[in-house]
Order: sequence, then C-alpha cells, then structure tokens
Amino acid sequence: MSIEYRPWREDDDLRLLEVWPDAPSAPAQAFRARLGADDDAAFSRTLVAVDDGVPVAAGVVYESPWHPRRLWAYVEVAPDRQREGIGRELLARLRKVAADAPSSVTALRSRVTPGSAGESFAKAEGLTPVMRSRVVRVAAGALPEPALGQTADGSWVRSVEDLATGSVELTRAVWEFYRSVHDWDPVAEIGIGAVNRQLLSDTAGAFGALVLRAGAPGGDGPAPITAFAVSYRPFDPQDPEDRATRFEAADVLLGYVPGASSGDGSAREAGAAVETLLALLVRDYPVELEVDDSMTPLVAVVDNLLEAGVAHVVTETVTLVDDRV
Repeated sequence: MSIEYRPWREDDDLRLLEVWPDAPSAPAQAFRARLGADDDAAFSRTLVAVDDGVPVAAGVVYESPWHPRRLWAYVEVAPDRQREGIGRELLARLRKVAADAPSSVTALRSRVTPGSAGESFAKAEGLTPVMRSRVVRVAAGALPEPALGQTADGSWVRSVEDLATGSVELTRAVWEFYRSVHDWDPVAEIGIGAVNRQLLSDTAGAFGALVLRAGAPGGDGPAPITAFAVSYRPFDPQDPEDRATRFEAADVLLGYVPGASSGDGSAREAGAAVETLLALLVRDYPVELEVDDSMTPLVAVVDNLLEAGVAHVVTETVTLVDDRV
C-alpha cells in the first residue's frame, strides 16, 4: 500500500462522498463542512489521503476565534480502510501543519459521539474527554405553569419580558452566560457586536427572546435579567434558504446570568430561574435544549425532567482535548 497525502482539491468532497457513508452524527456533519482549501485569513488546513488516485480519507485542523487555546481537529477514513494506520498518519501530519498557525497554537480538540470509533481513535491519540453535551427534548406540559407578577402587597417578585434579539442588554446576558460555562475552554475577548452576530442575529436564526427579571419590567431602571430563552428558526440543510416555521420542537438557547443572585443559594436561584422560563416555553409545545455539563443549574433541572420521564436525550456528544496548552 502506497498512500499519498496531499492538500485538498476542488472535487475531493464529491469523491470522498463516494467512499464515505452518510455522516454518522451532527459533529461529523459539521466537521465535514470545514474540509476545504487552505485558508490563511481564518487558519485552516485540510489533508487528503489518496490511494491509487482515489481519496479514501481526509482531515482538517482550524482555529476558533472564540476559543483560541486549541485548534479543532477532525479525521475521517473510509470504513473499509480503517485500522490501516491512515487516520493516525493523517493526524500526525495535521499536527505538523498546525505549527504554521499564526497563533502558534498546536494543541487540539475534537467532538465525537460517545462509544464511537471516533472517540476510541481520539483517546488513542492522547485526547482526553472534558465535556459532555446533550440535546434534550422537553415535552409540552412537562412543568406546571409558574406564578409571575406582583405579590399581595403589590411588590414585584419576578417578571417575564419579550426582548428584541438585537438588545445590548440581552447580548451581554448571553455573553456572560457563555463565558461562565466555558471555563474548561476559555473564551477570547469578543466584541459585543460579534457576539450578537454569532448568537442572536437573523443570520444565526434567532427570531425571539424572553427574559426573566428579578422584579418589575420596564421603567427607568428595569430589574436585572436572571435568565433568558432565545428561540431559533428551524434549519433544513437541504434547503438552507428556507427558514419557515415548520418544526417538531422549538430549538431554544436557555441560560442564566451568573451573579444575578447572591449568596450560597445562587445556583439554586439560577436553576429556579431557568425552570420558570422553561415552564413557560413548554406550556403548549415541546422544546429542544443543548445542555453542557458545565451548566450546573440547568443540568439539575433537565436531569429532574429526564428522571420524571417528561424529557429525553436526542443526541449526546463529548469534547476531547489535548492537555498540551
């Protein structure tokens, strides 16, 4: 066997699809989309393994401006050519080309399905599991509708408000949450405009947001946001221009604002806040949430719903990383 390893060529995607099955998972589908020609503006390098002119495997490394400590890495080998050392050689070569990254970062990270061949390969290559992520579907009516508004003496305990996804206040709340749950993979300093474009813009598919406030809405000084829920339009990869409202379950980013409550009960209060918003969201329709294990208050709420049988895990992934940072 004489395998040639070369940079990506224009028709490699079509040729690889002839020897690769359908993408086995959402991470694999996302990584396949990153295979392509070398990119210096946003550092990315793809190598292809070719046997007698036929591409049989490919791999990519690329920088993440949001998480600069490591490069994303992905390797895929045709099923009938696995266990021949092709994947290992591809990864070794990708590590070498990673040394050309402008950031000088060479440590890697990847995302796989638990129990998959990809997880076994990553572990064998020295990557360590650090974070589990689950997409969880919560059934309609899974939680009782919460009481909101004023108490008997007229004081406000908590209130819910619609906010535009372009709101600076909302963007800051989402950014604080995002940074707090990524201590395990620290986030770069990102401008508030870039945060909004990436997470809350029309391009990102965001089309509505609710926030829970610790007090009355509106006025000269609205109460602080304690939790938020951002809903996204469904996305059909076969028809990316069609973002109609067809869906089985709404896709929602649900989070809390670190430090919005104080004292030893802050985690419990954050959990109560996201549970309140979730109860409102599932009053009539199911929703799907992505929950990382680092989102401790939200994990507690979701695990209770899973145990009660009113929610189920749709997909589960694991992020593995190099310890060399």
